[in-house]
Amino acid sequence: MKNIKKVIVMLCVLALILPILISCGGDNTEISQNDAVARNENELESDSENDIAAEIQDLRLLISDDLPEMDFNGADFNIIYPTWSMYNDYYFSEEEIGEKLYDAIYSRQKDIEERFNVTINPITRGYIDTVPEQVSRSVRAGTDDYHLALTHCISGVVSLTTNGFAYDWNTVPYVDFDKPWWNQRMNEEMSVEGVLLTAVSDFIIFDPNVVYFNKQMSQELDLGDLYSVVREGKWTWAKMAEMARLASKDLNGDGAFDENDQYGLVTHTGWMMDSVLQSCNVFTTRRDEDGVPISNLNSEKYANIIEMIHELVWGQFTFRGEWDPNNPATTYESQVPMDSGRTLFHIDPLSAGKRYRAYDVEFGILPFPKYDEEQQEYLSLSWNGFMVLPRTVNAEFAGIIVEALSAESYKYVLPAYYDVLLTSKVARDEESSEMIDIIYKGACYDFGLNYGDWGIGFTVSNQLGNSRTPTPVSFIERSERSYNNQLRRVYDSIIRNYIEN
Repeated sequence: MKNIKKVIVMLCVLALILPILISCGGDNTEISQNDAVARNENELESDSENDIAAEIQDLRLLISDDLPEMDFNGADFNIIYPTWSMYNDYYFSEEEIGEKLYDAIYSRQKDIEERFNVTINPITRGYIDTVPEQVSRSVRAGTDDYHLALTHCISGVVSLTTNGFAYDWNTVPYVDFDKPWWNQRMNEEMSVEGVLLTAVSDFIIFDPNVVYFNKQMSQELDLGDLYSVVREGKWTWAKMAEMARLASKDLNGDGAFDENDQYGLVTHTGWMMDSVLQSCNVFTTRRDEDGVPISNLNSEKYANIIEMIHELVWGQFTFRGEWDPNNPATTYESQVPMDSGRTLFHIDPLSAGKRYRAYDVEFGILPFPKYDEEQQEYLSLSWNGFMVLPRTVNAEFAGIIVEALSAESYKYVLPAYYDVLLTSKVARDEESSEMIDIIYKGACYDFGLNYGDWGIGFTVSNQLGNSRTPTPVSFIERSERSYNNQLRRVYDSIIRNYIEN
């Protein structure tokens, strides 16, 4: 009877998620064990949630990468990457160390090396500016020094791609964008007239900014079930501000709020808050009638967003800090961290969960809020880098190895990454796993930010710099012309180097 029940469960789960596995790779959709089980909880009995989760993971393994058997005779496959952000910790492992994620990363490399008779060599020359410099030099010389380049999300992207140093992903053999390990939303956003020079698969671990919350403080303030607020589509910036106001306390009674007091929100005033714009379903660019990207910020909604976020950030219930979670050489944790127990909400990258899991404070993970309840989905701007193929690469060789890396990441590495984010000394939070699924489903990119070369794409942080009333309209009026010129240069360069030549 037990086996029959398990078979029934698996068949029902398979019926739910197989269409997603086959057809929904366009949004880099994660298979949600919570969604699959929850939809059937009234009809099905399971032996244990862990058994179901393991069996759903097995279903991921059924998806073939459809790659041919190839022997590359021990050839080197060189991956150049910068010593930045998640590349430092989550991409390469020299040995098995008994930790699930790093062992999965190590096994991915060794399995592919054995399968195709190659040697994968991770190479770094330094910080983010070194990758475009090294790749462009190699392409100019006509050499095959690097077979895959991992880039920053902004720095060097324009110089590397628009000058003709990159290969068009849409012409790479064996790369199948219909597979679930590719982010199709990114492909659509970053393409120019059918040319795609940057790509993101599950080999590139998605790293948006998210909202961490203190569970105990939430309960003490009687805020209700925050996960249900998200599920019901009511998690908005206004709702967050309403809750944050309740948490602020002058703990030492000195009449001044500083890093020793309690806050409803702790946030960075720089680039992390630039994700707010996209979370409100406003992107820095749109395409005109000719398909040319142009500024999309001259609108009443944009001005409303700036005013709303400025009020939130400069409220007495918010601590405004400066830290760089991507660079341990600097202050990579805020002055009022989550483990202080003195913040209700804390904005940080999703990858910071690796650090958070050592905290004694019990926390949960939520997506960035929506603009209002009418907005259909939660959108999370990606701050991870891109994959770029050097123009001189052997496309067949690169296509096979990158597709294999992407498929193995989807099947083994990404589930292990979830485990790192969700396992703490306090508890394993399955509802936060559901929230991460929502975050992944809303993964988005912004052409104007990624190709804007540090320009107007940082409009939110530009307006949060001081407590004075923001001036979004005049800022756009001053900046829009130069921004459109920058976008036009990017567009024209790609047309010239990849379509006309």
